Amino acid sequence: MSTPDISQLTAAQQEALQTYTAVTDQDPLAAIPLLQRCEWNVQIAIARFFDGEPTTDPVAEARAALPAASSRQTSNLQYESLLSSSHSSASSRPPEDRVEKVDTSAAGMTQQQPSFMLSALLVPFNLVYRIFSTVFAPFGFLVPSFISRVLSRLLTRRSRPARRALAPADNAARFIREFSEEYPEHALPFVESGFNLTLDNAKKELKFLLVTLLSPDHDDNATWVRETLLSQQVASFLSSHKDELLLWGGNVQDAEAYQVSASLNCTKFPFVALICQSAETGSSGMTVIMRAVGPMTPSELVAKLGSAITAQQSELRTARSQRAEQQASRSLREEQDSAYERSLAQDRERVRRRREEQEAQELAERQAKATQEAAENRRRQVEQWRKWRAQSLPSEPGPDSSDAIRISIRMPSGDRVIRKFRAEAEMEELYAYVDCHGVIDASPSSGEAINEPEGYEHSFGFQLVSPMPRKVFELKSGGSVGERIGKGANLIVEPIDDDDES
Repeated sequence: MSTPDISQLTAAQQEALQTYTAVTDQDPLAAIPLLQRCEWNVQIAIARFFDGEPTTDPVAEARAALPAASSRQTSNLQYESLLSSSHSSASSRPPEDRVEKVDTSAAGMTQQQPSFMLSALLVPFNLVYRIFSTVFAPFGFLVPSFISRVLSRLLTRRSRPARRALAPADNAARFIREFSEEYPEHALPFVESGFNLTLDNAKKELKFLLVTLLSPDHDDNATWVRETLLSQQVASFLSSHKDELLLWGGNVQDAEAYQVSASLNCTKFPFVALICQSAETGSSGMTVIMRAVGPMTPSELVAKLGSAITAQQSELRTARSQRAEQQASRSLREEQDSAYERSLAQDRERVRRRREEQEAQELAERQAKATQEAAENRRRQVEQWRKWRAQSLPSEPGPDSSDAIRISIRMPSGDRVIRKFRAEAEMEELYAYVDCHGVIDASPSSGEAINEPEGYEHSFGFQLVSPMPRKVFELKSGGSVGERIGKGANLIVEPIDDDDES
């Protein structure tokens, strides 16, 4: 047996091979014979891979039952339909595949019951349709899809919501709780949020959204859940795609799930739809890329899901890459803006500190200058006052004065001065003499009068003390020299402040 040559395959066959190997992870050389036996029908090949090949070939039997030309045309139509359903880029999807948010308000949940007369008239047609759909299901591809959809809508009654309406999140929690109670062995990762929020999360995170709608009134519901939805193949498939797939489930007896079934054009239960973002609907649009209607085997469901995900993965991968680049660019701009703001804040802080330091320095210079000017002004006023007071001091009493009091004064410089004062002279005169002693001899000889400085109040920076026994002759106590000192005394000049002006 010769080894198949992949290079000799057509573009359509290579694309079918790529889709098949992406789902089954089988070696391409080993997959080509199986695809050839299945007439390059990917869904049939995947089903045979998981379930094993039957003893008779249903494709060959169906082809033999039809005319040769019709069989060849039917096979081509099947393959073209498969490609068009698996690859959204090959042809534009119908508008009904667009998925929008459902109305969860009380008004949007109100459902109108069909009239009794209409239901009675449709019962025979409904029965005939069920028999026809069951017997001729293998040849369903011969009937155009829009005719099948119209007949299903007319002849199939949907379950109307008959339970108390809850908030979307509470609806999801109730569905998960009831599903877990009925099937305690399940480990399906249903999301506990409303459909609209789950749809937004799938759109934001660029993930697939797998919607499962169940109808407890349907005869095949429990069997399909146990044999297909809870099968090991489906569980393994969901586990292998857990990072890129969200699973949302609903009971059509709930108003929200019923609204979702109407939005997704559900015609038969159980119903599974795979939704993701598509380039055809724009960056914010979500599209149904796969529908699984009615009972089917686990391998068929996994094959349909795998084909749809594989066909859409490259587009989502590109969208994720673009979003990552945009996020990286946005983060880079934010970091640059943040660094610029920090640098600008640091520059502003340096300018503020420099300005504050300059202002503090200028204030200190002004204060020092004001202090120096005040000290200089006070020094001039003290000097002027001393000159003025020195010229107003009375002269020393003569030898013939009987009430003259002789006082010996030791100056801060260590010199001792002896002088006589009149007994009735005030103590201020004694203090003034001591304070003006240094300028008495420097008084102007021309007789020019020196005025008392205006606004100046002189204070003496010393006190006169008698050493033994120690006694302080304070000026504020007042009195005359004779009253305070007596016939004579030896006094010492003691400074009482840190002024150098003495």
